[in-house]
Amino acid sequence: MSAAPHPERSAWLRVALALAGLNLFLTVSFASDAPWVRLTPAISPDLLVLVSAGALLGGRRSPPWLRVLLALTLLMAASARIAGLIALELLGRPLDPAGDLPHLGNVAEMLATVSPVLNPAVLIPLGGLLLGGLLLLIVRALGSLAEAGARLDRRGRAGTSAAAFVLLVLPWLSPPGGSALLAAWDLAAAPAAEPPASITAPPLAGAPDLGGADVYVIFLESYGVAAFQDPGRRAALEAAAERWAEDARAGGFDYRSAQVQSPTFGGGSWRAHASLLSGVWVEREALYRALIGSGRQSLVRLFGEAGYRTVAFEPGIQGAWPEGAWYGFDRIYDREGIGYRGPAMGWWEVPDQYTLYALHQREIHTATQPLFAKVSLIMSHIPYWPVPPYVTPWSRFDSGTAYEGPLRSVAHDDYRDLAELSERYVTSLEYQFRVVGGFLREFAPRPALVAVIGDHQPPKLSLHDSDTWATPMHLFARDPALLEPWEERGFTRTLVPEAGTSWRMSDFPHDLAKFFPHRTAEGVAR
Repeated sequence: MSAAPHPERSAWLRVALALAGLNLFLTVSFASDAPWVRLTPAISPDLLVLVSAGALLGGRRSPPWLRVLLALTLLMAASARIAGLIALELLGRPLDPAGDLPHLGNVAEMLATVSPVLNPAVLIPLGGLLLGGLLLLIVRALGSLAEAGARLDRRGRAGTSAAAFVLLVLPWLSPPGGSALLAAWDLAAAPAAEPPASITAPPLAGAPDLGGADVYVIFLESYGVAAFQDPGRRAALEAAAERWAEDARAGGFDYRSAQVQSPTFGGGSWRAHASLLSGVWVEREALYRALIGSGRQSLVRLFGEAGYRTVAFEPGIQGAWPEGAWYGFDRIYDREGIGYRGPAMGWWEVPDQYTLYALHQREIHTATQPLFAKVSLIMSHIPYWPVPPYVTPWSRFDSGTAYEGPLRSVAHDDYRDLAELSERYVTSLEYQFRVVGGFLREFAPRPALVAVIGDHQPPKLSLHDSDTWATPMHLFARDPALLEPWEERGFTRTLVPEAGTSWRMSDFPHDLAKFFPHRTAEGVAR
């Protein structure tokens, strides 16, 4: 018969496992590429503080509720640290509670279309079981530490605290994200600590005088400079851009492009849209809220006052959008208003080609005055699938024959692996280039300035090899006078802009007014 393990040895083994487990939980790191969860050679400062302060819960005499309370605190703190790390990895910035947390419901709903496994009905119970199991393990670990503390004499306690303090002041031992307790404190204090948002940017000068030319502001979702930085992606997109250029030239359009800075990364499209249409650098959610609650005039309202009909085509808007009232559009076409009745394209439902076709059929074709149109093309939004075939002729949308046969859905047939996101992202951009090129070739009216802008980079879950916040911006026009002034801002005749620039999206309406100043009846610019 084998001898039973020595009680003292078994107790210290439990202590070692408790320390290792707590440290692992409080130092785990995350990355945007597989493996997403990574262990780090670090020591949690929270655990060291716990030990150094002699916070071993007073041995066996400590009440059980105290261990449960401390375990809950550590669980919430670790969750806050993990949320902050994920935000840095995926969005390239710290977590913004006011801007990010209200959108978790929409994200969960979108993920449910990607895979049934990601359905909230599955994730919420699993998450509850996971958190409950973690809480139980933390309570048990704290109990083991408390028992160990009760066996230490005064000298042992002093030595343990001193050793923990020495490790605490060694900065290279700290994990990514630092202290979980401090991360939780920052997260909890963020809304209260947010300074009152103020808008200091100068107001827009007035409606530009484009000689009656239409203006189309077309945002391509998640279209960032990072798309071109990998050689494989670049080769595919350069070929697609060349076809785009051919379509533009066939429609009589010339073009200029540049890299511009977006105020957001990996998400938060509305802040990029607001920056470009307000002249305000909307880098925080609080500033966005202040903007849409202000009396500041948008570029949309200025064009409206100049006699333009102003419309927005927003297939991603699937419900009430009270913020849209600030822009001052004459009409907003949301998902239902656009009127698509074909097979759903995943979470977003409406194919971008149909959105541009609806713009022509509903507004361009019937226009009796100059038109200002904002359009959001969304099929390059994660999960980038399914990408439908390009429909030709576009009039097949009228007859209901645009898509022959059922399209495979994301949720059931065509979802395979997160590792394919980069490939799918490129495919979605190739589709975007094709449909915008087709619009320029066949439907854009002759007197027009067409601005096509990437709103932000894709999340780093898709492309984890870039930290740039720059996005491409392309300007198309048949009239050279509408393009040439932009050359002084670094715009060149290409659809793959190379040079970085400090020019921001919020500069666009200011420069538009500068290059094409409104003139009074006396011919004096104002």
